[in-house]
Amino acid sequence: MKRIFKGSLIAFSVAFLSLTFALSSCIFDGGDKEDKTDKDSTTVKTFVDQLMKQYYYWADQMPSSVTMKGKSVNDYFQSLLVKKDRWSWMMNGQSYNSMETGISTSYGFHIAQPIDYFKDYDVYITYVDKNSPLAKAGVTRGWQLTHIAGTDVSTLIRNDQFYDEIERASNKFTFKKTDGTSVELNLSQTSFQSNSVTLTKVFTAADCGKLSKSAKVGYILYTTFNSNMKNEIITALTQMKTQGITDFIFDLRYNGGGDLDVCTDIAGYLAPASADGKTFVTLSHNLANKKEDKSYTIKRTANSLDLSKIYIITGSRTASASESMINCLSPYMEVQTVGGQTYGKPNGMYVFLYPQKAKEKDIDYAFLPICFYCMNSEGKADYDNGITPKNKRYDDLYHDFSGEEDLIKACLEHIATGSYPDLPGTKATKAVSAGKQLRTEDGFIGAYIKK
Repeated sequence: MKRIFKGSLIAFSVAFLSLTFALSSCIFDGGDKEDKTDKDSTTVKTFVDQLMKQYYYWADQMPSSVTMKGKSVNDYFQSLLVKKDRWSWMMNGQSYNSMETGISTSYGFHIAQPIDYFKDYDVYITYVDKNSPLAKAGVTRGWQLTHIAGTDVSTLIRNDQFYDEIERASNKFTFKKTDGTSVELNLSQTSFQSNSVTLTKVFTAADCGKLSKSAKVGYILYTTFNSNMKNEIITALTQMKTQGITDFIFDLRYNGGGDLDVCTDIAGYLAPASADGKTFVTLSHNLANKKEDKSYTIKRTANSLDLSKIYIITGSRTASASESMINCLSPYMEVQTVGGQTYGKPNGMYVFLYPQKAKEKDIDYAFLPICFYCMNSEGKADYDNGITPKNKRYDDLYHDFSGEEDLIKACLEHIATGSYPDLPGTKATKAVSAGKQLRTEDGFIGAYIKK
């Protein structure tokens, strides 16, 4: 791994979790506990000061009167950011190493409340991590979490006790399945290896009657562009080629981004032959670091899919490398985006590890300031506030990933007819329930690029 400023050079994507939460034990705790002594804190803050002045994208606009005295490392880092920067952040060493390896200790929960459009405050499973306790217990997308340790979830949310209860090492959970039946599960958090490819399918006329008999629509639910898990997505795409798919749906609604090397490799499987060898993405740095600008080219392979159009499912957690996939494929092929407004992160970070000479498993901090923008071949990266989908729809948490799930169904019908269906009725799908919105939890999503 190339070292810059005596730290790792890594591009990393980050998104806040909004209404969808990846619940694990490694979420960054704010940083104050990491200050060991005043001397250590001053040394770390000096390191932060120097790297920001050299590599931060807005280095020439940083506040000039910030003092180190009396600030934690995290507070000092935050005080250096410009007002428009909602992306830069830092994490502790434990969180960084969990992200690197994909190994975490949790139940495998990913949940949301379908408040937008459906006006439903109940809590549903969006997906579960493979190999997790929930997956082994058979829990799937669409199940409603109704009780924790016998207490109604709505009561826990109203009393601001939800996270305290759901994060206990062991607990009893009550779910209502998609068929309306209930099940109680006694589970304990375990350590497991997560995956980046959560689901692959091929949809046919049996799943959507409007599809032609010859149609084979490939589908991949992809949740992180992780370099350590690249073989998963390459294997999945190669299988799509072997199965002779005619169309492709790339589900990035829960993908917060990640490694631009992996993103570029995937583009080589998706872009048409006319794009082979052409620029996919260019990293554009601040004026003082223009020598660091670098372009990545599209490289097709024997297993590349022969597509002229791609469907990408989006949502508020679609960020960074996921948005680059949309932005950077668009000059070469038709990209139909279906779902929600994306997060809005057209830029990337370098990760600086501290202490500088420590082994990665022994670091105390990882600092992630914005250092470049990700431009497509037309020089565009104009989505600070997100990418508006061509067909705006809402996450359908009442169905598992199938031809009945609204976003997938919309893609299948457009493939078949050239038109998107009307939005589903809210009352016919789920009775509206009153309640309280979960407080949002800040967290990180994504991976990195290694040089």
